[in-house]
Amino acid sequence: MLEADVRAAVQSAIELVRNESPQLDFHSVHERSTAHRLAVHMEPFFGPEWNVDCEYDRDGQTRKALEGIAHCKQQKETDAILPDIIVHHRGDRGRDHNLLVIELKKDDTADVCDQRKLELLTCRGGQYGYQFGLYINIEGGKFKPTWYKDGQRLPDPS
Repeated sequence: MLEADVRAAVQSAIELVRNESPQLDFHSVHERSTAHRLAVHMEPFFGPEWNVDCEYDRDGQTRKALEGIAHCKQQKETDAILPDIIVHHRGDRGRDHNLLVIELKKDDTADVCDQRKLELLTCRGGQYGYQFGLYINIEGGKFKPTWYKDGQRLPDPS
Protein backbone atom coordinates (compact mmCIF):
# COMPACT_ATOMS: atom_id res chain seq x y z
CA MET A 1 0.00 0.00 0.00
CA LEU A 2 1.37 3.42 -0.91
CA GLU A 3 2.02 6.11 1.69
CA ALA A 4 -0.66 8.38 0.19
CA ASP A 5 -3.21 5.54 0.41
CA VAL A 6 -2.34 4.83 4.05
CA ARG A 7 -2.62 8.50 4.98
CA ALA A 8 -5.93 8.88 3.14
CA ALA A 9 -7.36 5.76 4.77
CA VAL A 10 -6.45 6.94 8.26
CA GLN A 11 -7.77 10.45 7.61
CA SER A 12 -11.07 9.02 6.34
CA ALA A 13 -11.36 6.82 9.43
CA ILE A 14 -10.65 9.81 11.69
CA GLU A 15 -13.46 11.75 10.01
CA LEU A 16 -15.82 8.81 10.55
CA VAL A 17 -14.91 8.70 14.27
CA ARG A 18 -15.42 12.44 14.60
CA ASN A 19 -18.83 12.23 12.90
CA GLU A 20 -20.23 9.26 14.84
CA SER A 21 -23.63 9.70 16.40
CA PRO A 22 -23.74 9.85 19.30
CA GLN A 23 -20.27 11.32 19.26
CA LEU A 24 -17.55 10.21 21.67
CA ASP A 25 -16.76 12.78 24.33
CA PHE A 26 -13.07 13.10 23.49
CA HIS A 27 -12.49 15.14 26.66
CA SER A 28 -13.62 12.41 29.07
CA VAL A 29 -13.41 9.07 27.26
CA HIS A 30 -10.21 7.03 27.68
CA GLU A 31 -7.82 6.92 24.73
CA ARG A 32 -8.45 3.17 24.41
CA SER A 33 -12.09 3.84 23.55
CA THR A 34 -11.05 6.27 20.84
CA ALA A 35 -8.41 3.85 19.54
CA HIS A 36 -11.01 1.10 19.31
CA ARG A 37 -13.47 3.26 17.38
CA LEU A 38 -10.70 4.43 15.04
CA ALA A 39 -9.63 0.82 14.40
CA VAL A 40 -13.23 -0.16 13.63
CA HIS A 41 -13.46 2.58 11.01
CA MET A 42 -10.04 1.73 9.58
CA GLU A 43 -10.89 -1.92 8.87
CA PRO A 44 -12.87 -1.34 5.63
CA PHE A 45 -10.03 0.77 4.22
CA PHE A 46 -7.35 -1.88 4.88
CA GLY A 47 -9.24 -5.17 4.75
CA PRO A 48 -9.38 -7.90 3.77
CA GLU A 49 -5.68 -7.71 2.83
CA TRP A 50 -4.60 -6.40 6.24
CA ASN A 51 -5.64 -7.03 9.84
CA VAL A 52 -6.36 -4.01 12.05
CA ASP A 53 -5.85 -4.75 15.76
CA CYS A 54 -5.83 -2.79 19.02
CA GLU A 55 -3.21 -3.43 21.69
CA TYR A 56 -1.79 -6.43 19.83
CA ASP A 57 1.29 -7.60 21.70
CA ARG A 58 2.58 -10.41 19.47
CA ASP A 59 5.21 -10.73 16.78
CA GLY A 60 4.54 -14.17 15.40
CA GLN A 61 4.52 -16.26 18.58
CA THR A 62 6.66 -13.97 20.74
CA ARG A 63 5.66 -10.97 22.81
CA LYS A 64 6.56 -7.58 21.34
CA ALA A 65 9.35 -5.76 23.13
CA LEU A 66 11.80 -2.97 22.37
CA GLU A 67 15.14 -3.11 24.13
CA GLY A 68 15.70 -0.11 26.37
CA ILE A 69 12.11 1.18 26.26
CA ALA A 70 11.59 0.33 29.95
CA HIS A 71 13.74 3.31 30.88
CA CYS A 72 11.48 5.68 28.99
CA LYS A 73 9.01 6.17 31.85
CA GLN A 74 9.31 5.61 35.57
CA GLN A 75 6.22 3.40 35.80
CA LYS A 76 7.38 1.16 32.94
CA GLU A 77 9.07 -1.95 34.32
CA THR A 78 9.76 -4.01 31.18
CA ASP A 79 10.62 -3.59 27.52
CA ALA A 80 7.24 -5.11 26.55
CA ILE A 81 5.15 -2.89 24.30
CA LEU A 82 1.47 -2.76 23.47
CA PRO A 83 0.84 -0.49 20.45
CA ASP A 84 -2.57 1.20 20.44
CA ILE A 85 -3.39 0.14 16.85
CA ILE A 86 -1.49 -1.87 14.27
CA VAL A 87 -2.21 -2.78 10.66
CA HIS A 88 -0.43 -6.04 9.85
CA HIS A 89 -0.74 -9.68 8.83
CA ARG A 90 -1.43 -11.68 11.98
CA GLY A 91 1.10 -14.38 12.77
CA ASP A 92 3.67 -13.23 10.21
CA ARG A 93 6.91 -11.38 10.90
CA GLY A 94 8.90 -8.72 9.13
CA ARG A 95 8.54 -5.52 7.18
CA ASP A 96 6.33 -7.00 4.45
CA HIS A 97 3.76 -7.93 7.10
CA ASN A 98 3.85 -4.78 9.28
CA LEU A 99 2.23 -1.82 7.57
CA LEU A 100 1.24 0.75 10.19
CA VAL A 101 1.60 1.29 13.93
CA ILE A 102 -0.38 4.00 15.73
CA GLU A 103 -0.01 5.53 19.20
CA LEU A 104 -2.76 7.84 20.49
CA LYS A 105 -2.64 10.31 23.34
CA LYS A 106 -5.02 12.91 24.70
CA ASP A 107 -3.69 16.41 25.18
CA ASP A 108 -0.05 15.33 24.99
CA THR A 109 1.80 16.77 22.01
CA ALA A 110 5.14 15.30 23.06
CA ASP A 111 4.91 11.87 24.66
CA VAL A 112 8.62 11.14 24.36
CA CYS A 113 8.20 7.43 25.10
CA ASP A 114 5.56 6.85 22.38
CA GLN A 115 7.56 8.90 19.91
CA ARG A 116 10.66 6.82 20.64
CA LYS A 117 8.63 3.64 20.19
CA LEU A 118 7.47 4.86 16.77
CA GLU A 119 11.05 5.64 15.74
CA LEU A 120 12.18 2.15 16.76
CA LEU A 121 9.13 0.36 15.33
CA THR A 122 9.55 2.01 11.91
CA CYS A 123 13.32 1.73 11.74
CA ARG A 124 14.25 0.09 8.43
CA GLY A 125 16.79 -2.27 9.98
CA GLY A 126 14.83 -2.73 13.20
CA GLN A 127 13.18 -5.77 14.62
CA TYR A 128 9.64 -4.92 13.46
CA GLY A 129 10.12 -2.64 10.46
CA TYR A 130 6.66 -1.12 10.27
CA GLN A 131 6.43 0.78 7.00
CA PHE A 132 4.67 3.72 8.68
CA GLY A 133 4.12 5.04 12.18
CA LEU A 134 1.60 7.58 13.38
CA TYR A 135 1.36 9.53 16.62
CA ILE A 136 -2.08 11.10 17.09
CA ASN A 137 -2.58 13.74 19.73
CA ILE A 138 -6.27 14.31 20.41
CA GLU A 139 -6.60 17.83 21.69
CA GLY A 140 -9.98 19.46 22.15
CA GLY A 141 -11.59 16.95 19.78
CA LYS A 142 -9.02 17.63 17.06
CA PHE A 143 -6.81 14.81 15.83
CA LYS A 144 -3.29 16.09 15.26
CA PRO A 145 -1.17 13.54 13.35
CA THR A 146 2.60 13.14 13.31
CA TRP A 147 3.87 10.57 10.81
CA TYR A 148 7.00 8.38 11.01
CA LYS A 149 8.84 6.42 8.35
CA ASP A 150 12.23 4.68 8.33
CA GLY A 151 12.78 5.56 12.00
CA GLN A 152 12.32 9.29 11.40
CA ARG A 153 9.60 11.78 12.16
CA LEU A 154 8.28 13.16 8.88
CA PRO A 155 7.86 16.90 8.41
CA ASP A 156 4.34 18.28 8.73
CA PRO A 157 3.08 18.83 5.16
CA SER A 158 1.06 21.93 6.09
